[in-house]
Amino acid sequence: MVLDNGRYMSSELANITQMLEEHIRVAVSANKIVVNTITEWLEGKTSVDKEELEKITSLEEKGDALKRAILNELAEASSLIQREDFLKLVHFNDKLIDGAEIACYHLAAVVGEWTPKGGLKEEVEKFGNLMAAQVKEQREAVRFLSINMEESMKRADEICKIEKEIDVVQRMIVSLLYPLDIPVAVMLRFRDFINMLEDMANFSEDAAIVIRTLSLTLNT
Repeated sequence: MVLDNGRYMSSELANITQMLEEHIRVAVSANKIVVNTITEWLEGKTSVDKEELEKITSLEEKGDALKRAILNELAEASSLIQREDFLKLVHFNDKLIDGAEIACYHLAAVVGEWTPKGGLKEEVEKFGNLMAAQVKEQREAVRFLSINMEESMKRADEICKIEKEIDVVQRMIVSLLYPLDIPVAVMLRFRDFINMLEDMANFSEDAAIVIRTLSLTLNT
């Protein structure tokens, strides 16, 4: 495979990047379920469909299978100097998928008990949109690793920018949440949901740092 700088990509590297693209697509699908669930909740839906929970669990299992396949491939790629960076990227992608499943189950426990209103509702909606944008940028950053290194780095930079925005929104949500007169169990479960989303944003940022490193090493 010819890269954007005219160099050639080895067959083992091409195979691993292709598998990584499939892995991140699973993360995108899982994230989409979470974001859609947030949207439906804010629009008045009072339950999460059992089928959606089963679907996100199935995606988590698929992600695990892909992770094992990639790790096996990396174990055999003894000449690949970027092996450690790819291992890190697989780890962060896997955390994204796991986090989406955990977040969805947290939210499922809340939606029938309470729905945010006013400014809090707006911030939660904003949070969901930012999460969707961030994981989309991560998918593109991984895709461009085998096509255009500079574009991959740009996408990685965008992931980090979005993570900073998510931090601001997360802090606003927490500050609006604590004064509310709602059951403590609901408040804690919702806080766990928001914190899990924030952890996922951090995993994406960590992945972006690895993608930057890969973009530099693959371009030399």
